[in-house]
Amino acid sequence: MTVVAIAAALAATLLISSAGFGKRTYEAEFAQAAQIAPGDGVTIAGVQVGTVDGARLEDDHVVVTMKIDNGVPLGADTRASIKLTTLLGARYIELRPAGEGDIPDDRIPLAHTEVPYDLMEVLADATTTFEQVDAGELGDTLAALAGELNGLPPLMPQALANIESLSAVLAERRDQVGSLLEATGAMTGIVRYQQHSLGALVTNGRDMLQEITTRREMIDRLLAATTNLVSELHTLVVEDRPEVEQLIASLNELLQSLGNHDDLLRNTLQILPVPLRNFTNASGTANEVDFSAPAGPMIDSWMCALSGRAVELDMPAYFQECE
Repeated sequence: MTVVAIAAALAATLLISSAGFGKRTYEAEFAQAAQIAPGDGVTIAGVQVGTVDGARLEDDHVVVTMKIDNGVPLGADTRASIKLTTLLGARYIELRPAGEGDIPDDRIPLAHTEVPYDLMEVLADATTTFEQVDAGELGDTLAALAGELNGLPPLMPQALANIESLSAVLAERRDQVGSLLEATGAMTGIVRYQQHSLGALVTNGRDMLQEITTRREMIDRLLAATTNLVSELHTLVVEDRPEVEQLIASLNELLQSLGNHDDLLRNTLQILPVPLRNFTNASGTANEVDFSAPAGPMIDSWMCALSGRAVELDMPAYFQECE
């Protein structure tokens, strides 16, 4: 049942759209069709408000039927013009609302419409233009041009031959040229569809430059500190290299000496707790110092005895000098 309901809703939507509900039909009289076709857009101030539904011949002019969205205000003096969308010849109708009330009989008269060109006016303008041309002077000019061309070296024929060769190449590669134009059109479409992303990119770049400008002083200090660091490293690594090498050599000698006297260092660390404990016991009675040292603070005799016991137990001895 759910699927049937969805299908019915879709069908109803399509029927409502195809039936033209929510649209109002207007007509406009034009001197000629100017290749306007059903499906072409109808706009007001660049916003599409409808589409062309059809065109028919009526007496000496053309009547174009338009489907316009309901609620679009069109006054009695509304004007209509057929405009070119692209250089390839796509067209649309531009409406310019004017006046009060509604369009009489929902038809825009011929006096309020315009077309991209009027063939009769073009021919009349051409006739007027050619009437103003002095045929005698034109003939003299052509004769002078012919005389000049006769005296030219064979460069002009070569240029014409090159043009002919270029035309032949273009004719042979018209498919590739067509593919190039299609690719260019596709790229233009991508740029148009991604204009918001490009705008965001430009905005982010502008914000970044503004942030860099705002923090210019901080960046200058950072660069100065980096320069000083590089200078100090250069002084340390290059200029003071002998001192650094001497320091490393001294450290190596110290470590080697400690390694050579490992037994002495170990004995020192082993006996160190005893004098520390005696010192703690002696100074642990308030402001007095109380201790007994029958054999000195290090108790050498006791340590030597303990060292001998350590040798019996196969443990490191305290003093090798007890022997």
